[in-house]
Amino acid sequence: MTALVNTEQLSHGTIECNDIAATRHFLSNFLGIDVVRPLPEAQYMWKGGPWSVVCVCVEGEQKDQGPQNRFRLAVASDSEVEAAHAAAKQHAAEFGIKMVQDISSNDGVRAFLLQDMNFVWWEIAHLTQAHYDQVFAAGDKH
Repeated sequence: MTALVNTEQLSHGTIECNDIAATRHFLSNFLGIDVVRPLPEAQYMWKGGPWSVVCVCVEGEQKDQGPQNRFRLAVASDSEVEAAHAAAKQHAAEFGIKMVQDISSNDGVRAFLLQDMNFVWWEIAHLTQAHYDQVFAAGDKH
């Protein structure tokens, strides 16, 4: 099938926040994500590659989404998942972390979820690019 739009790149997605400085502190100093603020009302999150996320400051409450709507961040080992989990629990108040779920293993991926001050869910997981290469090589299953 030929697409109707000749897309060259997935550029970015968008999330909301109420406090740009506190959100940047969490993104940079807890999650280790690169952040720049090219606009007064927005900052860009990036961790290499051709894709970024724009964090736009809004007034009022953000929408509370379920954990199925999340960003997945890869770490190099199962022990790094465990260290990140311990850090999330230990530093929850400092970084505005609302919830930290237990570590689980699913299809060989060890991971846990946390919800930040903006109701955004993050998954910290031990996996590599090979995981996604295999998923896309296998194609649709349903």
